[in-house]
Amino acid sequence: MKESLETELSQFLDGTIDPAKFDHAAHVRVAQALLEQHSFLRAAQMYDEALSVITAKAGQETKRSLTKTLAFLSLIAETGTAPASGVLSQWYSDQRLSDPAGRDRFLMPDRFTF
Repeated sequence: MKESLETELSQFLDGTIDPAKFDHAAHVRVAQALLEQHSFLRAAQMYDEALSVITAKAGQETKRSLTKTLAFLSLIAETGTAPASGVLSQWYSDQRLSDPAGRDRFLMPDRFTF
């Protein structure tokens, strides 16, 4: 792993990364690094814990969503690539993605039937 990515990952995990500089590409980079180093469940736990700290420090706790986190990590783990930012709308309505319940538990997609 490159030194700059190691630094970025370390800062993400310890909550010292600058939220203003933590864009979509950075989210994907640290997710890929965690998924390469850990099992999916461990990477997801680490990612969500770090994201909780970062969003709290930024006063943006409502931006964190376990539903979105697990969905994006699943896509990254399966494809190995960065998903497009609007890809979840294929499976989730805007209402479902913005449901406060999805912050702390995974919500199943609502744009399909079982």
